Amino acid sequence: MALVLLALPSCIKEGDNTILVNDPQDIPFIIKYLPDDLLNLFGEENVYFGDQPPVVDMEFKSMHQYVATNLQPPFAPPVGTTSPITYYHKINQQYLQIADYISMTSEENQCKVISPVYLTGRGNDFTVYYHEAPQTDGHPEHAVLFSGTLTANGIKNFMYGYKILKYNDSIVPPTVYPASSIFIFKDYDGLAEKCVWYNDSLVNPQN
Repeated sequence: MALVLLALPSCIKEGDNTILVNDPQDIPFIIKYLPDDLLNLFGEENVYFGDQPPVVDMEFKSMHQYVATNLQPPFAPPVGTTSPITYYHKINQQYLQIADYISMTSEENQCKVISPVYLTGRGNDFTVYYHEAPQTDGHPEHAVLFSGTLTANGIKNFMYGYKILKYNDSIVPPTVYPASSIFIFKDYDGLAEKCVWYNDSLVNPQN
């Protein structure tokens, strides 16, 4: 996982004058950071470019409907299938194009925290992208992105996708999807609704 040192902006006060010191950020370019096949399957029209993404100061939830995968039947879930699992999201501590991402599902008791994640976009349109290492069978590494349009009621046209980059265990269970598998989802009704779900007790102290 790429790590970026984030230095918060500082200021120097002399009398009534305040001098702001600019803080340029080292943001990995999305088309170099994420695999080409993941971006292609996600769709260029769903990736929002720009260096002024909105401040996504919102907790929201989504229910995922399968849009595309690079797996062939019967190994892939049918396109159009809606998962019964609810996914919860929170962008936290956002500073320009860097933030923390907190998430969990309706099947989990504690949330995970990923830091840093990167944002691109302009206006109300944004894309979040990052790498993660879920503590699941085989200990996979994923490249992930999600995108949408910030509204007062939630994230409109929410899309989510990931690619399994590799597994880190020497023996990978036969029950998991193979490395290089890609899955693309959208919110089933087009809006990942704003909701209040997060509290500090959901964070594992080891995160």
